Amino acid sequence: MKCVPARVQFALGTAGAVAWLAMPALGQEIADDRDAAERHIRVFVTGSNIPAVERETGLPVQVITRDEIERANFQTAAELINSISATTSYSAFNVAQGLGGGGGGDGLGFAGGALRGLGFQFTVVLVNGRRIAHHPLAPRGEDLNSIPLAAVDRVEVLKDGASAIYGSDAIGGVINFILRKDYRGFDVSAQYASPEHVGGYEKRITASGGFGDLASQKFNVHATVDYEKSGGIEARDRPFAARSYIPDYDIDRTSLESSPANVGTPLGQRNPSGDPGNGYRNPSCAPPQSSFTASNPYECRWFGDGSVALVPPTERLHVVASLAWQLDPQHQLFVDATWARNRFTYTPGPTAVSNLTTSPGSDGFLLPPASPFYPHAFARTFGVDGTPLALYWRAVELGQRTIEPTAEQWSAVAGMQGLAMGWRYDAAFNYSRAQIETRYANGFVRESVLLPILNSGVVNPFGANTEDVVNAMSVAKIDGVLSSGRSSIAVLDFHASKDVLALPAGPMALAAGIQVLREKLEQTAEPVLASGDVLNTNSAASLSGSQNVEAAFAEVAVPLLESLDANVAVRYDHYDDFGSTTNPKISVRWQPVSRLLLRASAGTGFLAPSIQGLFRGSALLLTPEAHDDPARCPHTGSVQDCNRRFPALFGGNPALQPVVSRQWSAGAVLAPTRTLSLGIDYVSILLDDRINFISSVQVFDQCPDGITGRTCQLIHRGSIDPANPALPGPITQVDQFLTNLGKAKVSAIDVNAQYMAPTQRFGRFAVALDGTYNVQHLEQQADGSYVDLVGKYSTSGGNPGVVPRWRHYLTLTWAYGSWTATLSESYQTGTYDQAPPAGSGRTSRRIAAYDVWNVSAIYAGFARWTLSAGIRNLLDRDPPFSVQDQSLQVGYDPSYADPHGRLYWAGARYSFR
Repeated sequence: MKCVPARVQFALGTAGAVAWLAMPALGQEIADDRDAAERHIRVFVTGSNIPAVERETGLPVQVITRDEIERANFQTAAELINSISATTSYSAFNVAQGLGGGGGGDGLGFAGGALRGLGFQFTVVLVNGRRIAHHPLAPRGEDLNSIPLAAVDRVEVLKDGASAIYGSDAIGGVINFILRKDYRGFDVSAQYASPEHVGGYEKRITASGGFGDLASQKFNVHATVDYEKSGGIEARDRPFAARSYIPDYDIDRTSLESSPANVGTPLGQRNPSGDPGNGYRNPSCAPPQSSFTASNPYECRWFGDGSVALVPPTERLHVVASLAWQLDPQHQLFVDATWARNRFTYTPGPTAVSNLTTSPGSDGFLLPPASPFYPHAFARTFGVDGTPLALYWRAVELGQRTIEPTAEQWSAVAGMQGLAMGWRYDAAFNYSRAQIETRYANGFVRESVLLPILNSGVVNPFGANTEDVVNAMSVAKIDGVLSSGRSSIAVLDFHASKDVLALPAGPMALAAGIQVLREKLEQTAEPVLASGDVLNTNSAASLSGSQNVEAAFAEVAVPLLESLDANVAVRYDHYDDFGSTTNPKISVRWQPVSRLLLRASAGTGFLAPSIQGLFRGSALLLTPEAHDDPARCPHTGSVQDCNRRFPALFGGNPALQPVVSRQWSAGAVLAPTRTLSLGIDYVSILLDDRINFISSVQVFDQCPDGITGRTCQLIHRGSIDPANPALPGPITQVDQFLTNLGKAKVSAIDVNAQYMAPTQRFGRFAVALDGTYNVQHLEQQADGSYVDLVGKYSTSGGNPGVVPRWRHYLTLTWAYGSWTATLSESYQTGTYDQAPPAGSGRTSRRIAAYDVWNVSAIYAGFARWTLSAGIRNLLDRDPPFSVQDQSLQVGYDPSYADPHGRLYWAGARYSFR
């Protein structure tokens, strides 16, 4: 092991100086923690390395217990985190969103959670207080799919951000999943759930076992295995999401690439039978998969077959194992390991073939005059008979494109903890690795192989093909793993704490520690994918990078008065690529009377750019939404300029600078009676140099004429078209590189209320409310102005979604003997929908408020058996209608609402202890 660097030694020396200054003049010391433990039970609470008597702290920490998880019947870590009011859809990313919209999200198989609407990059997700590897393809986020919820004892959520203890990058906060310890016995459980509507079933089986008593046998070993399989939900199975064309709301998600094909002519696209006035009555269309629209009465627009998955089929397997060995009364050896595998299936539709989807410079599908399928009469109508015709075709006969990502993640921690020379210490080595392989299983084709076959004229683009022709085209199909990613994190950390000084109000405690972290990331794209030869698929670039961080931190807890405590923490980080940063945090806790607690905190944060953000190679994708070229579309009306997804160049930026933050919080907890507790906290965060890209919506909105606006430099154009010499050249690319975008200001008020009624002969009732009122979420624009995103749908960069004004999770629990029943509600206020394009003359519509009620019951009256059942979405509430176009789902926002509908579930658990 290499020596501790001088800069870390300096930080440790600073911590030592704090401890020396804290020593009393006469050198008097407090008795060690063993004596203190005899007087009080001390616990570690997320946000501090100093154990304290379990109570409300100077930091706003929400604790979700195992009992609460079971009563609510949360099945995944993502479901649990989504119930926390301080998270928003604007910051989270769920499995359904992995379908992407062309912006690089296709097939991620990722679910991330975050606090304060800042994106999952700003929230640190821990397991047992330690870091896990980031998802290899997501932009710096821990995958909640890798968290084994079946083995979780409790979840602690630090809501006020930037932790000097866990990392100064925890600007939004910390989510700490704490796994069960010292488990003895055996239990096995099974559950099945089925929606009232088609699709979306869930089945799960979990087995846990452990033996050994730390107190008497000096060891404990236990393990949990959890398996889940769930069915997908297709768009056609939910009426609210089945339509791609809703003219009353200006939703047209149909496609020019259709089956049968459309033909390009000098006057625009027309059906091959040739009667422009006949419209849909032209028999060449094949409804319901292809039909006309009011704005395109002469085109066979592709409506699809409704098989796009609203929720992908999923298979998950988690294994957790833990060993604790009490070497002697003061020292314990521990080893913890977790392993997770998650498989998903995404089906975004058949391949589209045209000069709009093939490689830049390609003429796409050209039907030669010699083809037996050439529409001569139609071509003569437009004076182009005898010339190759550009076709816009959907390869239905080659099957649905199918993407199957498989993600695996494992972590292992080995360490020692205990008491030495009066210090309570914890030392460990943690290694975590995540990897993902994305298989292109069906429907994907090589452009370089398929186009020569199409352009030979043997394929009928207007009807069914023979088996021989389909087999000839199938030679172009791809089946294999085309992209993969691997990330790892290795952490060596040590921290210790001790009461170091007797003060009149109580002991002053000191904690100090060091941490050495190394993160690696590799992304690999097979040559066929990197070259852009896979039709309808984002090209990708391989990358490899690493980042090393060395840190030292110290914390002092000072009881200033019997009712007033202060905690001062400081963290020093040295990055091998961004230099050093020091970030303090101070919190104060004042309890003027026994039933009232006042608290406040302030600190700073520092988030270095991710490896992917710095080194990701350029990839030519498509804008997630369709746009009109404001300079050309009004004049040409061409499909090359109107209502199309333009090529967009995404990529990293080696010039990125770190994000820095300042935040503070203040709050109070009031317990007017023994059965009622009320809490309120105000949190404010200021970011500078936030990292993101300017979304294509913002690019076009701030470049209204296509030439001279603020963001027009991000739009690249080709040579001037001789047919339109007075117009600028057609758009060839929209830049979507990551950059530092300026400031953001976020503030919110969290409220918490808990009431437990006195026990009556009919049982006992309890009510709990966790709510967040978002005061503001300001993001600085390219011109320096600010836009408040609260109550609005945002297309900002890579974080589309809403920040609702108010969001809460409410539970009513009844307990009587062996019975427990829970009624819960998830609620968020309505917001403004995605804004219409600039210059459209339309105003944003409202998305309705969304509330979902769930009910569950648990009966534990049989020996060793626990039975449970319930209904999710009791009132069968459909997602509110939305015009969003940032995902492949249409008619609702998948980040805002769940498409399952009413779902019935039942389960049983057998326990032996």
